[in-house]
Amino acid sequence: MIKIKKLKDLTRSELDKLFNRFGEDLSETLHKVVIPIINDVRDNGDEAVKKYTEKFDRVKLDSLVVTKDEIEEGYKKADPDVLNAFMNAKVNIEEFHMHQKREMIRYQRSDGTELGVIFQPVERAAVYAPGGKASYPSSILMAAIPAMIAGTKEITLVTPPDKNGTVSDIILGICRIIGISTIVKAGGAQGIAAAGLGTETVRKSDIIVGPGNIFVTAAKAHLFSLGAIQIDSMAGPSEVLIIADENANAEWVAYDLLSQAEHEEMAIAILVTNSEDLAEKVKAEIIKDIEKKQGRHEIKKTSITQNGLILVSENIDQAVEFSNSYAPEHMEFVVKDPMNYLEKIKNVGSLFLGEYAPVAVGDYYSGTNHILPVGGACRFSSGVSVETFLRRTTFQMLTRDALEMARKPVNLMSKAEGFEDKHGGSVEIRFK
Repeated sequence: MIKIKKLKDLTRSELDKLFNRFGEDLSETLHKVVIPIINDVRDNGDEAVKKYTEKFDRVKLDSLVVTKDEIEEGYKKADPDVLNAFMNAKVNIEEFHMHQKREMIRYQRSDGTELGVIFQPVERAAVYAPGGKASYPSSILMAAIPAMIAGTKEITLVTPPDKNGTVSDIILGICRIIGISTIVKAGGAQGIAAAGLGTETVRKSDIIVGPGNIFVTAAKAHLFSLGAIQIDSMAGPSEVLIIADENANAEWVAYDLLSQAEHEEMAIAILVTNSEDLAEKVKAEIIKDIEKKQGRHEIKKTSITQNGLILVSENIDQAVEFSNSYAPEHMEFVVKDPMNYLEKIKNVGSLFLGEYAPVAVGDYYSGTNHILPVGGACRFSSGVSVETFLRRTTFQMLTRDALEMARKPVNLMSKAEGFEDKHGGSVEIRFK
């Protein structure tokens, strides 16, 4: 069951394991499984994708792409109350991401040089929605809405089919409402390859976003390394770090840890608190829940036993310092006056402040994005946003006088790097 330890007693080895929890080594998966699949899809298109879908998903497909009639039928069959809930969330997600739109930057120096940045959307984006142990129709909203706000015109959904070779009604309904008309019935490396390289029936995308298993992650990473696509970030086990003081509700904190644990066996749930009493109470609530054997019981139990941890800190500042080094995907901050600490908290994918902001509300409804970096990558990267789907183009226009001011520095620098002939020469020629 979940362990309780004092933060100050953690060894260097234990801290290193927590702070440097990189994702799985993809090399063997890449060379043995993923690269051969990608090469086959590149060479044989639709037939290769169908072949691997039949091999891995046990589904024989007639067509890779969902028809308009299938989308319409799924929309009509979808539970209207569930669909309405997702559409209410859509409003919040749109509202939040509209504030991320970027305008052109343009300014002029005193020498007359004009400089700036133009933001333009990527033309075609693919959204991956996984199947398997959990289905994430909410991820479609989280990926597609920022892309649409950015101005991306073509969005393709890539998702594995069910055992009948179809896509769930709720996913079809969501696509129908938000305007995704291209749905590829393929998961894993073959689905990513179809979107990243293009086939006879699937248009090549410029970027692929969305969570997935090790084969999806490896395929995205390989295609990115080839220069074929852009990706959001490397996926991995979902994680939450909760910082709570003595005033926190132990049952609520336990539920929030377990809500992360029920994702998958590899999910990570950690509590850091300055209260030994709260630590014991939370542990007792977790044990009580596990013993009930409700919901995704075995997954929760495995996750919380293998990866769960309760740490007792000397104070909240020490807990924040730990979080800044840990760089969690999600961080709940359940303390008195949480906003007072906002500027001290760093390296978090998405931050949930106060006792009424569980991670689940961000996963679905509040409007912030839930496609986030994991494994400590929040130290150097951020979650999906409108900017994910924007390209930045810098520009400059110089006057003759401005170039003359740059003439000597460019000549000196190009000479230092061994390029004085034509780098420096391209400036000099304009003054002869």
